[in-house]
Amino acid sequence: MSITTPIPRVDAQEKAAGAAAYIADFDYATALTARFYRSDFPRGRITGRYIPELPSGYYWVDHTDVPGKNAVVLIKDDLPAFAEEEIRYRGQIIGILCGPDPLEVDRLLREVAIEYEPIEPAPTLDDGISCKGGAMHGEDNVFARLALDRGDVDTAFAGATKIVEGTYETGFQEQLYMEPQGLVSWFEGGTVVVHGSMQCPYYVKHSVEVVMGDAARTRIKAAVIGGGFGGKEDYPEIMGAPLSVAALKVGRAEPGRPLRMIFDRTEDMAFTSKRHPSRTKIRTAHDEDGTIRGIESEVTLDGGAYETYSLIVLMRAIFHSTGAYHIPNAKIRGRAVATTTVPSGAFRGFGAPQSLFSIEMHMQKCARTFGVEPLAYRRRFFQKKGDRTVTGGLLRDEVILDRLLVRLDEMSGYGEKQKRYAAEAAERRNASVVDAGSGAHRARGQGGALWRGIGISVFNHGAGFTGDGEQRIIKGKAAVHKRADDVVEIRCATTDMGQGPKTTFRKVVGAVLDIVPEEVVFVEPDTDICPDSGPTVASRTMMVVGFLLQEAAKELKATWTPGEEQTVTRAYEMPPGMAWDQNALDGDAYAAFGWGVNACEVEVDPVTYEVRVVHAWGVYDVGKAIDERVVNGQIQGGMSQALGYGAIEKLHVDETGTFLQRTMADYIIPTALDFPRTGADTIDNPYTYGPFGAKGMGEMVHDGGHMAYAAAVEQAIGAACPRIPLVPEVIMEIRNDET
Repeated sequence: MSITTPIPRVDAQEKAAGAAAYIADFDYATALTARFYRSDFPRGRITGRYIPELPSGYYWVDHTDVPGKNAVVLIKDDLPAFAEEEIRYRGQIIGILCGPDPLEVDRLLREVAIEYEPIEPAPTLDDGISCKGGAMHGEDNVFARLALDRGDVDTAFAGATKIVEGTYETGFQEQLYMEPQGLVSWFEGGTVVVHGSMQCPYYVKHSVEVVMGDAARTRIKAAVIGGGFGGKEDYPEIMGAPLSVAALKVGRAEPGRPLRMIFDRTEDMAFTSKRHPSRTKIRTAHDEDGTIRGIESEVTLDGGAYETYSLIVLMRAIFHSTGAYHIPNAKIRGRAVATTTVPSGAFRGFGAPQSLFSIEMHMQKCARTFGVEPLAYRRRFFQKKGDRTVTGGLLRDEVILDRLLVRLDEMSGYGEKQKRYAAEAAERRNASVVDAGSGAHRARGQGGALWRGIGISVFNHGAGFTGDGEQRIIKGKAAVHKRADDVVEIRCATTDMGQGPKTTFRKVVGAVLDIVPEEVVFVEPDTDICPDSGPTVASRTMMVVGFLLQEAAKELKATWTPGEEQTVTRAYEMPPGMAWDQNALDGDAYAAFGWGVNACEVEVDPVTYEVRVVHAWGVYDVGKAIDERVVNGQIQGGMSQALGYGAIEKLHVDETGTFLQRTMADYIIPTALDFPRTGADTIDNPYTYGPFGAKGMGEMVHDGGHMAYAAAVEQAIGAACPRIPLVPEVIMEIRNDET
C-alpha cells in the first residue's frame, strides 16, 4: 500500500460518537472552580485593591503568591502572570478566585474592587504609532524592528521608468476552535501538574517552571484537543502559569485538590489572542515593460498590549514579503507596535498570510498598471531552483509552480474564465450610466446580471522554525519505544488538534517497521514520559517530527530484538548545506518551502454588494502526501478559514480596545452553506529530509484563499481591493471611492 493511500483516522469514531474525552469531560470530582478576575478598565495604574472576606475553602491568588518570577514566558517575558500595578488592556489578569461552589465564586468575584488611575487608551494601530496616552513600551511603542536588505535598491529606483505604490491592510481574526480553552491543575508530592487542551506541552512546562521557581517540579499532560489553529499555542501558557500558582497555594492547604478552569465562549473570544492586524506599504521600481527591478516594503503589525509572539510573527512576515517572486533588489522594514488590545498572538500562518496578501494584491496592481493579465504578469517573476530568497537563502529544490498552475487551470478553467469575465467587466464599464435623478450608479446593466470575477494567488510557505531555530532553540527529540511485548509506541510532544498525526505518524512508523498502523500506539503527550520534540506549530509536525520518527523506526528495525524493551531516540539535525546568521537575518530562513496556487470564482450583487463564492480551487506542493484524505481535509479547512478571513470575519474594537464581537452570534465564520467544497489536488515533489518526502503544509493551505478571493472581487467590481475582510460595506466604500 502506498503511503499516500488513505486509512481510517484512528480517532475518528470516538470523536464522531462523542466518546473522546476533552478536558471538560474529565471527572475531577473534588475540583475547585477557578475563575480569573480581570481588569474592567482598559488602561491605567492600580492604586488599591479590595478583596472580600472569603469563606472557608475559598482562595484568592495574585502576584503576591508567585514563588518564582511573575511573568508568562513566551518568546519574551514582558507579560505578567498577574498584573501588579500597570494595566494595558481590558481583561488583563489581576487574580484568581477559586472555591467549591461556582455560583459563590462568581458572587465573590463581583465583590472584588480595584481602584485605579486611568490612562488614555490607544486601541488602534495609528494610536499606537502616535503613542496616544504615552508610550506603553519603550519610547516609541515599538516592540520590535527588523530590516532586510538585498542588492542595490537605490539604484533600482533611481533608474526606474515607473514606480507603483500601494498600501494593504488586514484585520484581526479569531481562531474560534470548537473547544474553548480549558486546564486543570493540582499540586501534590512536590509536583505541580497541568492537564488540558494545549498545542505545546513543553511551552507550558517552561512557563510554569518560571513562575514556580524552586517551589515545585512540573508535569504537563495534554488532553484531546478540540481545535487550535495557533490559539492553543500561546494561551495555555498565559492561562497555565497563573493557574499553577493557584494550584500550589491550594495544594499546600489541601494536597492534591485540583483547580478546574474552563472558559465559556464569551470569555474565550473576548480575551484570548487573535491574528495580528497589519498594514503594509509597498513600492516597486519597474522598467518600461513592467519588469520589477526593486521593491521597498514596510510591514507594520498591531501587537496588542504586550509583545508575546510579535517579534517572531513579524520575522515570518518580512521573510515572506516578496512571496513566490524573485526580485533582485529589496529593502524590507518591519515593526510591531503596542496598542491597548488583547496581545496579538499565534494564528495559523504566523505572519505569512498578512504579507502574502500584500505582495499578491500589489502584483494585481502592477498587472493592471501595465495592462497585463494578472497570472501572465506573475509568471515573469516566479522563483526557481538556484535563486536566492529575500534573506539570501538558496532554493535547493525544484520549484514546480508551472506544474501546479497547469493542474489548477485544468480544474478551474481559470484562463478561459479570466478572459470572459474581463470582457464582461469592460462591457459594463462602457455601458455604465449615471442616473441623473439620484446620482446612483446604475451598473447592474445587462439585464440585472450579477458581476462575475475569478482571481488567482501564487505563494510559498517556509516549513519549520526560522533558520537554525530547530537546532539552536528547539533541539527536538522524538522516540520510538518497543515494549517487552513487542508493541511499538510513538513518544513525542506533538499534539493532535485535528491535523491528524495520531494517524499519519502511525503510518510512517508502521510503514518502516512493516506493522499495521493501527497496531502502533500513540502516547498522549506527557512531559514525564515523552521527549521534547518541539511545539506543534510552524508546519513542522510531519516534516521535522515525522522525519525523526521515521529515522528512529529505521534504527529500531535494524536492532529489533524480540521480547526485549527497546527505545530509539533521534534528535534534530540541520540538513547539510544550510547556513543562517540570526543577527544579520541572513541565509537559509527555512529548510524547505511548500508551494501553492489558489483560484476563486465569485458573483457580486451590484445592489447589495453581497458576494457569493461560486467555487474555489487549490493545488499544492507538499512534497509527498502521507495520507491523501488527511491532506485533503487540511486543504478544505484551510481554504474555508482563509476565505472567512478575506470575506466575512469582521472583528472590530471600540474606543477602549475592547472587541465588539464576542459571541458566535456576532462574529461570523464560514459554514458549509457559505462556501463550496474546494477543488483540491497535490503534485509530488519529494523533499529529502521529510518522511517519505513530505514537507510542511498545515499553514500553507491557509495562505492563499483570501488573496484569490480579493483578486476575484477586484475583477468583478472593477476596483482595487487592498484591505480585508471584504464585507459588503467595505466593497461599497471601495466602489464609492472609485466613482
